[in-house]
Amino acid sequence: MSKILQGLNLESQFTTIKFALEGDNLSDVTKLLDHIASFHPIFIKEYSITPQELVIRSKLPRIWSETEEYIKKLSKREIKYESVYDFVVNTIISKRIKSMSTISLLQAAHEKNIDSTLAVLSEKVVSGYKEGYIDTFNRYYVIGCGKGSQIIGSIASTKDSSVSQKIQRDKWSTNLLIERLALPILKWEILTSEKDIEKVWDSYSKPLVIKPTGLVGGKGVSVNINTLEEAKKAYKSAKNQNSTKTREPWQNKIMIQEQVTGEDYRLLVIDGKLEVVTKRIPAFVTGDGKSTIKELIEETNSDPRRDISNPAHILKPIVIDKPLLDLLKSKNLSLESIPQKDEIVNVRNIASMSQGGITEDFTDSVSKEIRLMVESIAQSIHAFTLGVDILCKDISKPLTKENGAILEVNTMPESYLNLYPVIGKQREYVAGNYINALLSENSCKKYIFIGQSKDDISTLLRRKRVIKGEETVGEAVGDKYYINGVLINERLQREHLVEAIKCNASLDVIILHFRDWKEVEEYGLGFDHINNVYITKEEAKEKGYMKILKKYKRMKLIDKIKKI
Repeated sequence: MSKILQGLNLESQFTTIKFALEGDNLSDVTKLLDHIASFHPIFIKEYSITPQELVIRSKLPRIWSETEEYIKKLSKREIKYESVYDFVVNTIISKRIKSMSTISLLQAAHEKNIDSTLAVLSEKVVSGYKEGYIDTFNRYYVIGCGKGSQIIGSIASTKDSSVSQKIQRDKWSTNLLIERLALPILKWEILTSEKDIEKVWDSYSKPLVIKPTGLVGGKGVSVNINTLEEAKKAYKSAKNQNSTKTREPWQNKIMIQEQVTGEDYRLLVIDGKLEVVTKRIPAFVTGDGKSTIKELIEETNSDPRRDISNPAHILKPIVIDKPLLDLLKSKNLSLESIPQKDEIVNVRNIASMSQGGITEDFTDSVSKEIRLMVESIAQSIHAFTLGVDILCKDISKPLTKENGAILEVNTMPESYLNLYPVIGKQREYVAGNYINALLSENSCKKYIFIGQSKDDISTLLRRKRVIKGEETVGEAVGDKYYINGVLINERLQREHLVEAIKCNASLDVIILHFRDWKEVEEYGLGFDHINNVYITKEEAKEKGYMKILKKYKRMKLIDKIKKI
């Protein structure tokens, strides 16, 4: 079994995972670790390997403890490298890390020495649930500890209201909200059948958009509709998209809306404040005068940023499918056509990242009117995070029928497209702003007690007024779990006990007890940052260990060290 030294420990400031090795195939194990480390530094801070032991420093210990069995088999040549790589990347990491949106937030928390703990599931990846269900639950993380901590799933969080989550999933309800707030919106309505198109056709200015109202990643959306024939074809396309899988009744609506010409923008609002504005550019290829469109697509897809096997990818590959072929055909082109040098050929009409588009930063160009509109929507539906999609000619001017309109909102936007634009200023710092706002009420104090005392430590700290009378205190003592002195559970594995107590959002104070330095050596201090370390005078005689604590204090990972 792997051994985990949680949080700050006597070997490193990073959680340390150790497990024994028995085989001599260290080259393949090293190859695997180097490959995973190349994805993003969040996966591995550092590692060391000998024929007897593998030591990994990482603030994502579950990923590595869950791969122990496979890595051991790889070291003994009992399983092929490809099988282990597939398991680690496509079963473990894909189940634990949704995308670069999750990675950037965890990285921001870790840089601030804020604990992140897997929520919902503490054991191995679970199978047997319906598709899509378990993937979501495996990717929830508790950020912070105790009272005021929050759970995130990608950039969505427990600070988003349930109302906002219901409204954003349906363009119909989103449009009703925009109208209710008296914000400008283009003419629109729901189509209940293909016959409705003929009834409303003459009342709309052309061109038009027809699309499903549910979240479909840009699929089934038809634009630039100018004729009844095109409209009916678009309606069928949207209906076909809705039927690709079982959906709830609210997901099956189809809407028609007037279309404005312009560029596609994603605006990211966090805690009621507009943080980033990003233009989304439809997928395209640039001719070199000798390559076919197919070859240019293949070359574009070779960009490492489009490698979807890497969870830290910030772009998607361009997929050759029927809509792409139809678009080329409408331009009298095919995959075998050879564009002239520097000729730009759009291969998508929709500016969707999921369909191979790219991004450009426009944060410093947005108008104050648009800023006020999107902040109004986010605050009115109580969405801590909101992605607002706008189509307009000039983002620096107010939205009007001539300039543009809001298309939809999303409480779980893929924020990496805002944080890592292909063109313009990188906005990675916004992930730090998110964490600060998310944990604005995280007031839980984290205390460590090392040594044995005749006095109950929580009672002692209350007497010294370190703990206030009304505060709720959680304690881990050996394998026992106490809240306000009441035994809640016992015979718990220490590692899981510490994780459980950190996830308990009712706690004002958390105290982890260690009988002596041997226990600290065995388990680690538990937290990435500690407010106070209390240590008996007897244990304080161990100068070597005290030197380590004082080093962490100089690094501002421990606030105070007190002898007691």
